[in-house]
Amino acid sequence: MRVRAEVILEVDGREVYRGPSKSLVINFAKLLLAMLSAPGNTPQGTSGIIASTIVTALDSTSKYVWTEWYGSYNGGGTPMATNAPDNDSSFGVVVGSGTNPVSLTDYQLSSQIPHGTSTGQLDYDPHTVASSYSSTSSYVEIARSFVNRSGSDVVVREVGLVTRNYWKDKNAVGNDVKFLIARDVLPAPVTVKPLGSLTVRYRIGLSL
Repeated sequence: MRVRAEVILEVDGREVYRGPSKSLVINFAKLLLAMLSAPGNTPQGTSGIIASTIVTALDSTSKYVWTEWYGSYNGGGTPMATNAPDNDSSFGVVVGSGTNPVSLTDYQLSSQIPHGTSTGQLDYDPHTVASSYSSTSSYVEIARSFVNRSGSDVVVREVGLVTRNYWKDKNAVGNDVKFLIARDVLPAPVTVKPLGSLTVRYRIGLSL
C-alpha cells in the first residue's frame, strides 16, 4: 500500500504544477496523536476535556486543542475543520508569497497573501471537497480557488493548509484555535494575472 500526498495548482483551469506534498508539520503530528489517544467511550453525563494536545497557533502562541470534549449542555464542535467559507482566509487552503525553506516547526506561511481586491491580494473563494474510492486506489481532496480582482499580477510562491479546532457549549465558545498543518514552497513561482484564477488542491491518495 502506498500513501501519497500531492499539491496540484491550476491557473485559469490549466494545470501548471503537480508534485508531492512533503511538508506536513509538527502541528499535524500532535493533532493526529491526540485524536488517536481519545478513548471515545466517556459515559453520558461527563463533561470536560477528555483528550487534547498543545499546538503552535497562527499567532505563534502555544494553545490547547481538544480532540474529545463533552459540554454540560448542547455542546459540540470539531477537532479539525478546513472547509472555510467564502472570503475567509483565516483557515483552510491558503497561499503566500514567501520563500523561506519549510521547517517542521512552521506555524504559518512565510508571507500569506490576504483576502481582498487590492494590489497584492486575492479573492478567497469557498472550498470544494472531493473523493474517489475503488478496490485499488482512492483519494480525498480539499481544494480552493482564488481570483485576482486587483489591477496587477499576484505571484504565489507557497501554499498551505490551516485547520480550525472549534468547540461550543450553549451560547459560549469553549475553544477556537486555528493552526497550520501543512506548508509547501513551490519549485517555481506561479503568476496570477488580473481577473485570472488560481486553484490549489491538496490531495491524499492510497494505492496498491
